[in-house]
Amino acid sequence: MTLSLARFCRHLLFFSRRDRLEQELAEEIEFHRALKQDDPAMGNITVAREESREVWSFMAIEHFWQDLKYASRMLRRSPGFTALAGLSLALGIGGNAAMFSLVNTLLIRPLPFHQPDRLIRITSVYPVAGLVLFQQESRAMDVAQVSSARDYNLTGQGEAVRLAGSAVSANLFSVLGVPVEIGRAFAPGDDRPGSDSSVILSHALWTSRFNADPQVIGRVVTIDNVDRTVVGVMPAGFSYPAARVQMWIPKRVDPSKVVAYYGEVDGAFSPLIARLRDGATLAQARGEIRAITAHLDSQFPWPMPRNFNLDARVISLQEDMVGDVRRKLLVLLASVGIVLLVACTNVASLLLARATTRRKEIALRASLGAGRFRIVRQLLTESLLLAFTGGVAGLLLAFAALSIFRSALPINLPGLAEVAIDVRVAGFVALLTLATGLAFGIAPALSASQIDLAQTMRGGGQRATRGFWARFRGWLIAAEVTLTVVLLVGAGLLTRSLQALVDIDPGFRPERILTVRIAPNQSFCKERARCIALYDELLRRARQVPGVLDVAAANTVPLDGQFPNQPMDIEDRPHTADFPAPMFWAGAITADYLPLMRIPVLAGRGFSEADSATTAGAVLLSESTARRYWAGLNPVGRHLRIAGETRWRTIVGVVGDVHQSSLSGGVPPGIGGAMYMPYSQSVQAGNELPAAMNLLVRTTGDPAPIAQQIRALAVEQNPNVPVGRVEAMESIVSGSISDFRSTMGVLLSFAITALVLAAIGIYGLVSHSVIQRTYEIGVRMALGASKPNIVGLIMGQSMRFVAGGVVAGVGAAVAFARLMSSLLYGVAATDPVTFAGVIVFLFGIAAMASSAPAWRAAQMDPLKSLRVD
Repeated sequence: MTLSLARFCRHLLFFSRRDRLEQELAEEIEFHRALKQDDPAMGNITVAREESREVWSFMAIEHFWQDLKYASRMLRRSPGFTALAGLSLALGIGGNAAMFSLVNTLLIRPLPFHQPDRLIRITSVYPVAGLVLFQQESRAMDVAQVSSARDYNLTGQGEAVRLAGSAVSANLFSVLGVPVEIGRAFAPGDDRPGSDSSVILSHALWTSRFNADPQVIGRVVTIDNVDRTVVGVMPAGFSYPAARVQMWIPKRVDPSKVVAYYGEVDGAFSPLIARLRDGATLAQARGEIRAITAHLDSQFPWPMPRNFNLDARVISLQEDMVGDVRRKLLVLLASVGIVLLVACTNVASLLLARATTRRKEIALRASLGAGRFRIVRQLLTESLLLAFTGGVAGLLLAFAALSIFRSALPINLPGLAEVAIDVRVAGFVALLTLATGLAFGIAPALSASQIDLAQTMRGGGQRATRGFWARFRGWLIAAEVTLTVVLLVGAGLLTRSLQALVDIDPGFRPERILTVRIAPNQSFCKERARCIALYDELLRRARQVPGVLDVAAANTVPLDGQFPNQPMDIEDRPHTADFPAPMFWAGAITADYLPLMRIPVLAGRGFSEADSATTAGAVLLSESTARRYWAGLNPVGRHLRIAGETRWRTIVGVVGDVHQSSLSGGVPPGIGGAMYMPYSQSVQAGNELPAAMNLLVRTTGDPAPIAQQIRALAVEQNPNVPVGRVEAMESIVSGSISDFRSTMGVLLSFAITALVLAAIGIYGLVSHSVIQRTYEIGVRMALGASKPNIVGLIMGQSMRFVAGGVVAGVGAAVAFARLMSSLLYGVAATDPVTFAGVIVFLFGIAAMASSAPAWRAAQMDPLKSLRVD
């Protein structure tokens, strides 16, 4: 122990007396050299000096510092190589850092709730009656319910605004295990009639609308014309069930209101979440679901489908919150990982080529006493320094990449706003940089250290590397091509999917249509004539705005995320377990809506001003709905009835199908048809006239100035009614596939990056091959080989590696395409056109990359080539 401490102190003393000790060592070595100048036993003086220093200093630190300085000097001497390699690594490392931050936050990091591993989601949706039954009968779970986000009017706090909120069961926050920041959570009984007039605010709403006033607790605010008492404020960062939710109100539990208790009123059919009780298992929870659902089915006051929620299962809450985004994240993670692998193989290929030009340098170091381990260590230090440069640049690049990757995900994904480049991401980058530096540096280091000292010093360094390491570099290029094929196929499939979506006829013409949401409180429409008069007057005044061609109103516009629906009775189709009351999408429109949207009437007639509140009920069906329920028959003149009503409505026409939910044509589960009602005759869930409507305006010219006038007109019509921002219908259509377009753009950028790196690698491989084969090329030309022969010879070598990479890449691309199959639309995962196009395109790029050095080889002077050694 004492000896070790003394040695440690002596090593520390070396740094303060370094110059003096180095001078004494040099003098002593020179003295011994003079004494033994004729004695070969003196050996290598450089090695002797190194061994002597080991007595004084921490040689590991000394060697590392020397290697680092030398590596820095070597990289500065090749700025072009350093910049190219560093940029390649920065793209790969930066992309992986940004993607890691997303995956870590959304898929790996536990939810910010108490014991998040105990939180589950019961799939399918249930009415309030289902919530009550689960709470009463479940022994394994504490069950809560939360409605999807919907808009509410907040008035009395300055300008009336439309805010997103969610109706939740009183026990939601206790089930999640999230305490409020100030105030209290909902208490038992807060969801019962007469006690459900409370509200909890998000931290963002508290700070923006209430100036973070701690005295907000107990204040009365008006939400949808209902006075509610603020009882709590949630902590910053809490967002559930969607990021845009800014307040929570109790979901009313009132068995006396049968339709609301068992039906779809104000989001009554909603997801159930639960916390497993102590000692309970997922298997027990799964076993309870079927029995409770069957019991619920028997309690419904009207027939339900025979298979109602029989496919319900239990998943983790984290899996539910991520939803379909999980597959997209995995695809993007795999893609950005491929980019990094391509970058590593490209840099390794460049370093292998660079090692050839340094063989004499390495030989000189070896002749001066450097062992193979020391040489490998020096070269690995250069690789790690290069990787560190790329890592630092990549970390900076990750900030920009993160915002791009976010755009490929749904904006309301919970937790997305919390994704950031933080200390964990920096640690990941550090580990990735180290692994990357070793990955691309080990092969070139081993290659450079395997030298024939005598041959290299005689000048045969170029031809000395025509063996294993030359072939290995070709294999690296083949690997780059393989990975590039995977990304190109993925990007090609998404591009064809996007084109298929863009080419879809949505069923209406969105050009030059402006839309703005007008949202009076529902209580405003208790007198139906009052609400009808409001919109009649608004439409009349809007028609007088210069540049306005047509005006109409509708409770929802295509692709806006709203999906009003109603259970329907169909004439001559009595309810049975096999044919319960189907749910129809229920549009409420004014007479000019169909002409304005250019939706064709295929049979019968459309609506007119004569279809008023005092005339017989009229409905229009979509073409697919008519075909589904009256196949081969004319439905015009037949009758429908909204479940719970007594009067029948007459089908007066059939109109073209419209993509209401998405361009891909998908509809929410349980929707069996689509219909339109005249606004004055319409009802929404709860049998009330829809209060919130969309004003639609088709313009004759530039819509921008008209948009300002339309919004000002709507605000002037009733200052207490929230008016949304004016949107162009074309923007809504484009926005419906914006995340798909962003995903395609990200993957396409990855593919282009990999393609450029692969092209650089192929060019470098052929150029280096030409240098190595200069003597051989001279011999062939001297023996009569023509220029085309030389070009074919050089290009043939590279194209063999490319062909091998393409074959392997096609197999890997098939597996990758199947991983991303859920992201595709209108194109198969094994689409032959995409695969063939990628193969032809890649061979073309490879031919272009290799043709320039091949043609340069064909222009060589044979006499000069034969003198090259």
